[in-house]
Amino acid sequence: MDRKKLEVLKKDLQDGSSHFLDYLLSDNVSDTISLRGIRIRKVFSPLLRFVYGFQSEYKFVLDKREKLKRTNKGKIFIVNHRQGDDMVFSAMAAGKSGYFVFGNPILACEKFTNGFGLGAYGMIITKRDDKNSRKATTEKMRYVLENKGNIIIFAEGYWNLDDDGLSDDRHMADDHNSESWLIQDLNIGPLRLAQELGCDVVPVILHYDESNNMKCYARRGSAFRISKEDDVFVKKDEFKDIMNTIYYELMQKYSYHKRSDLESCGLTLKEQWELLKAKLVAGCDIDRIGYKLDLRDEKRIGKAKVVKGVTVNEEAFEHLKYVNYNRSNAYLLSKKLTGIRR
Repeated sequence: MDRKKLEVLKKDLQDGSSHFLDYLLSDNVSDTISLRGIRIRKVFSPLLRFVYGFQSEYKFVLDKREKLKRTNKGKIFIVNHRQGDDMVFSAMAAGKSGYFVFGNPILACEKFTNGFGLGAYGMIITKRDDKNSRKATTEKMRYVLENKGNIIIFAEGYWNLDDDGLSDDRHMADDHNSESWLIQDLNIGPLRLAQELGCDVVPVILHYDESNNMKCYARRGSAFRISKEDDVFVKKDEFKDIMNTIYYELMQKYSYHKRSDLESCGLTLKEQWELLKAKLVAGCDIDRIGYKLDLRDEKRIGKAKVVKGVTVNEEAFEHLKYVNYNRSNAYLLSKKLTGIRR
């Protein structure tokens, strides 16, 4: 290691940053990934997963891992995205070595634990607003997969925490952000790549339960294959349905709570949810550089065509605008019935 790199590493240790890994920002595959690196990480990944188990206040509970067949290419593990702990728990749930696709260069290079923790396991940094970086990310993923390495990616693209459903003309009712959707719409890129290379796609679901002694329940689902003849958008919706089903099953199995018990602290569920969101987001703040995570900035609308349109509450109950209300029918405006918040 040359003197310049040693100086950068020393400054990282002093500042709590990880600029020693700035080379990962390069768009050149050969600058960031090597066959040797893929092989070495496979050897050390079990040890890192053990260490990861101590990196969160949540207790990790593995529900199940479906068996995966050996293939001549790597696999793409698509994980739901809810908070920062997803990184360590997704590796533990997948149970395989893999390169994380990380879409926030600031959190990757300005936070020591993120940079070196994920870099040791394998990390591909992408600048989502940079077309060349996004293209380079695909090529890096291709290199890893063709050399029997795995990819771990959060294809929703951002934390699934907000409550304001978005839509646009192209995507109809686009399921991007709503408290009632377990899995948000998925970026189509990883699925296109899986189709092109003939790679398996594997769903990994993390379900957090703050009302059950701070636990994260996880399940690795069965491998999903997209053939050359398939409509990738249709398969995307099928895969998302599988993720939704697994998520619901984990909730049903481990988190069957009474609302009265959940609100026994004196706060409504909505108030508790807002406090939890604030806590999770604040966990990514970097005071040294004045950085604060902005969920709205992380959000990307218009990621993939929705084949089967989603009907949002406002559309389903639009007819209520034209009802003449009186005492006998006022109950129709109940939030419990419509899910609409005013």
